[in-house]
Parts: sequence; C-alpha cells; structure tokens
Amino acid sequence: MKLLAQKRKKIFLQENTPNLNETSPFDNFYYKEIAKMTAAGGWSIDFIEKKSFLDPEGRRILKTPEGYRLSLKNALEFYAPENKEKAARIFMECSTGVPFSTTIKMLTYDKKEFWAQAIGKPVFDENKNVIGMQGVFQDIDSKKLKELNLEQSLKIIESQNSRLLNFAHIVSHNLRSHASNLQLTLELLEAIDSEEEEKELKESLSLISKGLNVTMDHLNELVSIHSKSGDDKKPVKMEGTLQSVVHSLNHMVLHTNAEIYSDFTEVPEIQYIPSYMESILLNLITNAIKYKHPDRNPVVDICTYTENGHSYLMVKDNGLGIDMEKHGSKLFHLYETFHNNTDAIGIGLFITKNQVEAMQGSIKVESTVNEGTKFIIKLTK
Repeated sequence: MKLLAQKRKKIFLQENTPNLNETSPFDNFYYKEIAKMTAAGGWSIDFIEKKSFLDPEGRRILKTPEGYRLSLKNALEFYAPENKEKAARIFMECSTGVPFSTTIKMLTYDKKEFWAQAIGKPVFDENKNVIGMQGVFQDIDSKKLKELNLEQSLKIIESQNSRLLNFAHIVSHNLRSHASNLQLTLELLEAIDSEEEEKELKESLSLISKGLNVTMDHLNELVSIHSKSGDDKKPVKMEGTLQSVVHSLNHMVLHTNAEIYSDFTEVPEIQYIPSYMESILLNLITNAIKYKHPDRNPVVDICTYTENGHSYLMVKDNGLGIDMEKHGSKLFHLYETFHNNTDAIGIGLFITKNQVEAMQGSIKVESTVNEGTKFIIKLTK
C-alpha cells in the first residue's frame, strides 16, 4: 500500500500540470495494473487550486457516473451514516498535517455499503504548509465480513460455553444438594425411634421431592431454550405480543394500579421466536411490577428502536432499582435475588438472558436504587 501511495503521489501531482504527457508509459502501466490487482482507488485534493482528483479505479469502486467530480463538499456522501463523523474528523486532522490509516464503512454512488481500508497523507509545500491531501482506499468488504463473522462466531461460542458452565453448575450443585438431602433422610428413616420422627422425615422427603422437581423443570426449560434456538424465526408483531402478555398479567396489573406504555413505531415487527419474545416481555414486566417502589404505582415504558442498523427493545420501570455496584456481576445468575420478596426465585432474568443470547442478541441493564431499572435488549446481531 505504501509503495502504491508513493507512485500515486507522483501521478497526482502531475494530474494538474500541463506535463502529464511526460509521465512515462511504464509508470502509467505499472500504476494502473497495480491499482486493478489490489482493487485500490486513489484520490487527491489541491487546496491551492481548489481541485480534486479521483482515479479510474476509485471511480470503478465507487461506481460514479461518467463526468462526476469529487469535491470536499460531496466527499462525505461516500461514507455510511454511522461513519460520517469519523470520516469528517480524520479528513480535518489530515488537513492540519496528520496522516491517517483506518478501516471504515463506505458507500458507492448508488448507496451500497462496503468496507474499505483507507490511508491518507497531507501534501506540504517547501515551507511545510499543508497545500492538499492525497490517499488510497481499498475495497476489503469480503475480508472484513469474514472477520466480523468470525468475531460473531467466537462470541456465540463464548456465550454457549458460559451457558454450559451455568448448566453444569445447576447439575453439580443443585442436584447434588437434593441427592445428599435425600440420602441423609433415608438413612435417618432407617434409624427412627418414634412415629413423630417418621412423620417429620416423610415430610422432609416430600419437600426434597418438590425441590427436585422444580430443579428438573428449570433444567428442562434451559434445554428447551437451546433446542428451540434452531427453530425458524417468524414475524412477531410487538404490539400484539405485548397485549397478550398484559392480558395474562391482568390481575397483577389491576391489583397494583400499574401503568404500561408502549411505542413500537420504529420496529413494529421483528423476526424472532414468538415464545421467546412473550417470555422476555413477561419476565421483565412481571419484575417491574413485583419489585415496585412502595411509595408509588408501577409505571412501565416499553419501546423498540433502531440504532446503527440494529433493532433494540427497551423496558424501563420506576421501581426499587438495583444496586449495580453490589449486584451487577450477579444480576443474571441463577437463583440470585436482590430484594426481600418472599416469592423471588432468581430464575426469570437467567432465563431471559439465555433466550436473548440464544438468538445471538445481548442484554444490558441500567439501574439506580429507588429510581428504577432499564433493560436494553439488542434483538438483531
């Protein structure tokens, strides 16, 4: 790339002089063929003459129509919306004498996105004043997409490994605990001295059995998450799903005078597994109401929105809030509870996180004690 940039510097400087024909045929051939082989386009801007130049390979990459003239005014049109600010910054820095080398998402003339590797350098006069800029950009879209896919695959593998460790923890810790209690109770039954002791031990056996069944139900639910994640996604209408969930929580909503507001204007429909979306909304709304602040009625705001090409779901409440400094690292762990509610189990958020990650999304939390909690779910990878 540096060799190509040096070769182009010579040609760019000649581009605006009457001596262009003096450039050797070998230099032109070398430059043009290297440009084609590397799929790299060149550009230059002359601040003194107020002229700009985009070479033929650059025009091919950007798919500009014949006669199109590149300028500082229209240059930003060739960058993806989320990268325009970055492009403006590096060009501004380059105009003050700072070279750049970056990977950036660009747009063709007909607005098709592609990843590019770009370098740029200031051009100085004999007094070290910046009199222009020149650079090279290379289409690396296929390479970058492979890299992003690899990163995504690694994240999925890490997420799966994390879920497997959690699963192993449930099996090793919870089942072992039930098994130990069961064994001890059976040993005590063999050495009972009275009917009263026998009655107490049989009651213990009943409790152990119930606890074991609950644990097995949780394990089955986790297995179900991973087996369902391979199912085909379907169009899920957010408003209809929310209404179904609110209807199932009708008694809780009326009893607490809860207010639920929603806005799905930006993303009214999402490709998702319907039962997952219902479960996610059910868990988050249930928690918002269950852990309401004692001095006010619960208010739940739900919306979807897009950002940088991704779809998000936000669920915000005005409840008790969570001490993130104290509990943030354990928030999505199994059987972790952070309030004194007698009906708190610590399974809902664990299940929700597993469902979101099984769909290759992510979930994060913002919370302030006594003010409320906000869950932000990235729905699309």
